[in-house]
Amino acid sequence: MTENQPKRLMLMFTIGPAQSFIKAARKTEDMWMGSYILSYLTATAMEKVKGDDGVEIIYPAIKEQSPFEFWEKQDPTTPSIPNLFLAIGDDNISQDDLAERAKEAESVVNKVFRQMAERVLDKAFEKKWRKTYVEDLFKNQIPDFFDVYWVITQEQPDQSYGKWYEYTASSLAAIKNCRVFKPMEEMGRKCSLDGTREILHLEEKESIKQAMKWWENFARNYPRHCRQKEALCAVSLTKRMGRHYLENYSRFKDKFKDKSDRPKFPSTSEVATAAFKERILCSIPAFETYQDFCKEVKKLKATNAGIPIIDPLPKIKCPIPNNVDGEWLYEETYNDSYLERYYDIDASKQRDQIEQCKKLRKKLVGLVEGEPGKYYAAIALDADNMGEVNRKAKDKKEHEANSTQLIEFTKDARRIVEEEHLGKLTYAGGDDLLALANLRDLLPILKKLHKAFPDDLTTISAGVCIAHNKMPLTNVLEHARRMEKKAKKVDGKDALGIALFKHSGNVSETVMKWRYNSQKVLQVTMDTNGDFKTKSGYDGLKVIPIGMKLVKLLQDDEVSKNFLYAFRDGVAKLIDKDGKLISKVPLVLVEVEFKRLIERAYKRDEVNQATIQKTAELLHYISPRPFKHFLGFLEIITFIARESK
Repeated sequence: MTENQPKRLMLMFTIGPAQSFIKAARKTEDMWMGSYILSYLTATAMEKVKGDDGVEIIYPAIKEQSPFEFWEKQDPTTPSIPNLFLAIGDDNISQDDLAERAKEAESVVNKVFRQMAERVLDKAFEKKWRKTYVEDLFKNQIPDFFDVYWVITQEQPDQSYGKWYEYTASSLAAIKNCRVFKPMEEMGRKCSLDGTREILHLEEKESIKQAMKWWENFARNYPRHCRQKEALCAVSLTKRMGRHYLENYSRFKDKFKDKSDRPKFPSTSEVATAAFKERILCSIPAFETYQDFCKEVKKLKATNAGIPIIDPLPKIKCPIPNNVDGEWLYEETYNDSYLERYYDIDASKQRDQIEQCKKLRKKLVGLVEGEPGKYYAAIALDADNMGEVNRKAKDKKEHEANSTQLIEFTKDARRIVEEEHLGKLTYAGGDDLLALANLRDLLPILKKLHKAFPDDLTTISAGVCIAHNKMPLTNVLEHARRMEKKAKKVDGKDALGIALFKHSGNVSETVMKWRYNSQKVLQVTMDTNGDFKTKSGYDGLKVIPIGMKLVKLLQDDEVSKNFLYAFRDGVAKLIDKDGKLISKVPLVLVEVEFKRLIERAYKRDEVNQATIQKTAELLHYISPRPFKHFLGFLEIITFIARESK
């Protein structure tokens, strides 16, 4: 801008803590609700800032719509509003006016969260919590839980838009770094979700044993919201029972009309068993047996509410009215102590019914020809260098266009994860995505997400954690984010990190680029109208497609899985303590040995030389510094092939 041009204002507003609030979860619905609350509060704040008098929301690019109208057109049941937004005010808005709106937005964030908590406590304590110690804990834990930060900067003469954005972002970061830490005194037993705040209890000096009596009774009456031995603080209970607020008091209460007392977000067991359930629907005998199985499981006398029915993953259009959670398909679920601890079932009194369920479960496994999967994957995906992309924007129009591309990617991601594959989005905010996936569809989902991202804008990096359904969800999310951070340390980024945690305790990891030796090329396609379309793409070695081909070779039993162990044992003495190949060993010799072993492991006369060659070429890029990443890649691919067959 020049000195004579009107000076504009930029507001950057954010709510935290985000990741720690979301990952404090024992159930997938905790994780989903954490994301949803943040999206809902941010949308409420945006509404206070946005107006028809010269203030525009640039990120996310909601254009003329209100934030809730924008969200409703996306999918109001999926958290998709980022916890940071950017607004620009023209010369009609004074700095004092915009600051007043930001203060109102900050106030409404705390007000709405307080209302959420009040409604939840009214439900949980049947409106009998006022003037008890619960109210004291509420006042200590809820009103100032979220950290709200915002900054307003003014455009300067001869300052480019990118420099202005960079100055605003750095100013906000400086404010966050100078945040004041509030003293927190939390006594007694700590919350089962976050492990830091005191659990809710009615009397200040009552014993933990006495406090837990209330929670044991609550778990019996509301098994969907609380399991035996659990106890929650005000923040965690608001997350756990947040559905009550959404269904009765939120802007989208009409979208949450189904008041049935059932879990609304698939559990880790449901995600892990989704491929098994999909195979059931392909067989009439299996389908009929599954209907009988669900009816028998429902007959188990579990708690006051019984065994809940659940909705399967979106891709499974399951016409079973009594569909039960995937964990009932596991043999170990019928362990006496497990049934008593998690479902309050006295196995000694229901032995015949339990045996009937186990009998039908075994019959199902025989009809489907295989046990249900026990592993699933958490995917954390984030755009690379978005700050740099925004700094390069010439003006707010280009910045808004970048934001619009991210919104389109969100739509593609929802279609890819939920409609085309066995997965479920937990959060999709454009440049940041969190999802759960059935192990069978993990690689196809990763391949399509990477392809769908607008690579003319920037690149993306992702972290994946493959874990047993019984691994604590908080740990799974932590490892997915950890692998994402490792991927973002790769030179040039555009990388992927995968960690595999076996139930036995063994861990395998790999960090790699999505593609190697690639060159940008022009791709020409024809749409349904017969018109030609062009898009830039990349050729070269694409890691996920190579992995998918290896999975197919192993699952089709063309190659013995023993080749991996023979190769790993053969090169073990050539790797130093840092996982690197000893420098004196020529990599070409390792490549020759790899080809020899995999060709020897072939069970058919015709060898798929193309896949072997491409995998061997990957060895030169993923390896040798450190070589363990190539071994980790092979181990993870072999595991996926075995567990998702």
